[in-house]
Amino acid sequence: MNKIKQFKLRLGHKNIENFTTPPDDPLGELSDFELGLRKFCYEFNRQVIVEIGQTKFKVFLDPDICILLEDRFTEQIGELEQDKIMGLDFVESYWCRIKFVPVDTQIKCYLKELNYYSQESLIILNKQQVLTELKQFLTELMSLAVNQGYISLQDRDEFIKPAFVQSEVLR
Repeated sequence: MNKIKQFKLRLGHKNIENFTTPPDDPLGELSDFELGLRKFCYEFNRQVIVEIGQTKFKVFLDPDICILLEDRFTEQIGELEQDKIMGLDFVESYWCRIKFVPVDTQIKCYLKELNYYSQESLIILNKQQVLTELKQFLTELMSLAVNQGYISLQDRDEFIKPAFVQSEVLR
């Protein structure tokens, strides 16, 4: 029988080295919110520590989390709460894929490291704990973007709304 493990997603230390170029929108195709979010991830770039059971690794706000935010992250959190599968790809910094498969009050978490061996592990997580962790991380991150002046409070609330389909927005 598998023991239920913990899932954690936390902001870490400032990333001093930035290997990507600053966000730019020479054609004016991005909204103020989209450009502000990209600038926030780039200029406020931090390590993000991901812990799944005994596995711990680091990714970065730019590009990893920025890519997630632009790729339906908030909607996927809401869908996970409604028992739909959620996937997180961290192929820029750590080369892994995480798949959350909800089963009753638990989540089967498939962690696949994309290396020469492409190993996949199965970790059993508590569904409510995973949802709480994802929502808290999202809210903390977006509040930092507001507090640093990159996005507006109204844009933040509208952006995170899909993650809180069945609950109130955390303040």
